[in-house]
Amino acid sequence: NGVGVGLSTCYDIRFPALYTELADRGAELIAVCASWGAGPGKLSQWELLARARALDSTSYVVAVGQADPGYLEDSSGAPTGVGHSMITSPWGEVIATAGASPQLLVCDIDLDAVSAARRTLAVLSNRASFLQVGKAESRG
Repeated sequence: NGVGVGLSTCYDIRFPALYTELADRGAELIAVCASWGAGPGKLSQWELLARARALDSTSYVVAVGQADPGYLEDSSGAPTGVGHSMITSPWGEVIATAGASPQLLVCDIDLDAVSAARRTLAVLSNRASFLQVGKAESRG
């Protein structure tokens, strides 16, 4: 229905420039599919990063986290997932969240909120050119 959707994976959520680029290319909703590793502070990071990327891009972020498999050790060393999938608004608010176990989230989103956030916050249009890679310089 003409909705711009961006896609990213796990570790990508740590890089704001990817999310602003997806928004620049028309994404109004960005999905991040992850197997977020467990550990001290990791769940807080997951939520914080999803909310921050929604604010950075003034887009909905649908952060899909692999459910916690219920055991701590994995001989492969791969992340086992913490669950806690969430849908975050362009204002950085968590509007739906799952727990650690497998769960289906169904949520209506209002795409007008993307336009409103982009008008009000204007972070995409107000970025300074010195923030571009290779463009920073000091006027000493």
